[in-house]
Amino acid sequence: ESGRSFQKQKTEGLAQKVLDENATATVTNVVIKEKKQGRPVPLNTVSLLKACSKALGIGPHQAMQAAERLYLSGYLSYPRTESTAYPKSFDIKGTLQQQTSDGRWGPYVRELLAKGHNKSRGGVDMGDHPPITPMRAAGQRELSGDMERVYDMVVRHFLASVSPDAVWRSTKINFAVESLGEKGKFSLSGKELVSPGFLAILLHKEYGDDADKDG
Repeated sequence: ESGRSFQKQKTEGLAQKVLDENATATVTNVVIKEKKQGRPVPLNTVSLLKACSKALGIGPHQAMQAAERLYLSGYLSYPRTESTAYPKSFDIKGTLQQQTSDGRWGPYVRELLAKGHNKSRGGVDMGDHPPITPMRAAGQRELSGDMERVYDMVVRHFLASVSPDAVWRSTKINFAVESLGEKGKFSLSGKELVSPGFLAILLHKEYGDDADKDG
């Protein structure tokens, strides 16, 4: 277990020795762990602009223009806010119910309402304006261009922020090939998604925190 080797001749030599000696590998240890990947915190202005840049390729000025047009048209809440936590008075259930008929995420929302939504994770209520959230439903052809893309992302982020965490299972297997001596100690690691949670609705994961967190 000296780390990965990128020396082709060295690795091929070890592999050939194993074949020549018809050697076998013995599993020495197996470690299985489950870890949670936390749902995203609600969107404030800074995180919205970062998300639009990283996930949608829309620059800050252009993204804010689209968000403000959506706000003035009644589709989004006020887009200039520092808050990353919903206030106690915020009607999460009511906001979810507005999205139940949408063909893109309606089934997901109905299931979330049936099972029970979560509270948002972490964040701070700055007392200025609530995080950026959808204010009413929009049909798939009701919006276009950047307005449609920003609205889609904000809705999905809102849904993700009150969804269950994702759960991953990681497995590490240590094994040894006795005939190779100290050079014959290896490990194999991998992970699988046990429960997708919020990842089932959040399309643009690259702008979020993808670090696994211990559950």
